Amino acid sequence: MMQTSPQADPTVDGYGQADRPAGRRRPRPLPVLSLALLAGAAFVLAGFVGFAAQVDAQANRLDPAAKADGIVVLTGGRARLDSAVALLRADHGARLLISGVDASISEETLRNTLGVSADLYACCIDIDREALDTTGNARSSAEWAARNGYSSLIVVTNDYHVPRSMLEMRRVMPGQQLTAYPVINENPRSADMTGTVDRYRVLIGEYAKYLVAQARGLSI
Repeated sequence: MMQTSPQADPTVDGYGQADRPAGRRRPRPLPVLSLALLAGAAFVLAGFVGFAAQVDAQANRLDPAAKADGIVVLTGGRARLDSAVALLRADHGARLLISGVDASISEETLRNTLGVSADLYACCIDIDREALDTTGNARSSAEWAARNGYSSLIVVTNDYHVPRSMLEMRRVMPGQQLTAYPVINENPRSADMTGTVDRYRVLIGEYAKYLVAQARGLSI
């Protein structure tokens, strides 16, 4: 008897494997490195959002009853200096340290910039010319506090600079009571697009420095 060969199944290939229906291919999993990069980017972005919210929530006001042994201002702008001198005059601290004064600025020029009398300058204002960055500010402030026997300080700096400044200060003065006084009006917040872009450019740069400062602390 003559046998006929079975008809070829169109759904089976030459190796006996069933073809997958068109349009239903299984998606390729993302490489582990790509997933790690995405997770890292999401973590950094979330951290920046929290950082920016923390900075924007600050106000350059201090409880009238709040006092400290001393006041430290980190140089970088006229508004910081004016705020620090105002705190000194209002008896929020017994002495003021201006940290990071450029070596080219004379005592007379600085006193005129501060707008204080010779008596107030001589009795209650100290100058640090050694600090070149925030880490140096923290070290100089710690040495100054130790020399004067201070256990509490008010730290005056820009609002965006507060998180990194306080991180560095607490690292070298873990036993000190530190109160931040954020100065906001040194770079006025503008409602126009240019002002917003400038603001976030500063925040992004400062956040990057903050992350570096944190990482340096982990390696110590």
